[in-house]
Amino acid sequence: MKLSLIFLTLTALLTLSSCLDDNEVDYTQWRADNEKFITDAEAETKDGVKVYTRLTPPWAPSTFVLATWLNDRSENADELIPLDNSLVHVKYALDDINGNRISDSYSNKTYGDGIYQTRPNQNIFGFWYVLTRMRKGDHVKCVMPATAAYGDVTYGSIPPYSTLVYDIELVDIKAYEVPL
Repeated sequence: MKLSLIFLTLTALLTLSSCLDDNEVDYTQWRADNEKFITDAEAETKDGVKVYTRLTPPWAPSTFVLATWLNDRSENADELIPLDNSLVHVKYALDDINGNRISDSYSNKTYGDGIYQTRPNQNIFGFWYVLTRMRKGDHVKCVMPATAAYGDVTYGSIPPYSTLVYDIELVDIKAYEVPL
């Protein structure tokens, strides 16, 4: 009886240890670096004024995006702001916290030079939320914590816990849809 109990215990330990993947990447430092990037961006000032505005939806108070407008918003104050399901034309560049380019729209030619055609609600939360705060003609740099992007999962070449840095220009609203 004792021998079979020892055997079962050893078998269970070997089985559990074989479940651990020796090739699994430890993202502890990456996560810490990305969280520090967010903290630093939120504290960044220019001439005593914060560079980024924290955009937090009222229905998701623990999620936010940091944004800074690169254009004079008074020049396009009368332009439309897209709805969740509006069809929009956007130019964008996406970098990681180290400035490495992940993707951009500049090689797209289908809808015009460098245009990405989308609906805000068909994108990650942060991209969607920023688009629905922009007016046609706005140019925004935004910093999205992982909670507003892909969270704790890998997406393509984007590791888990990644903060995304976007440069977004809302070129046009091709179809302004009716709210659902």
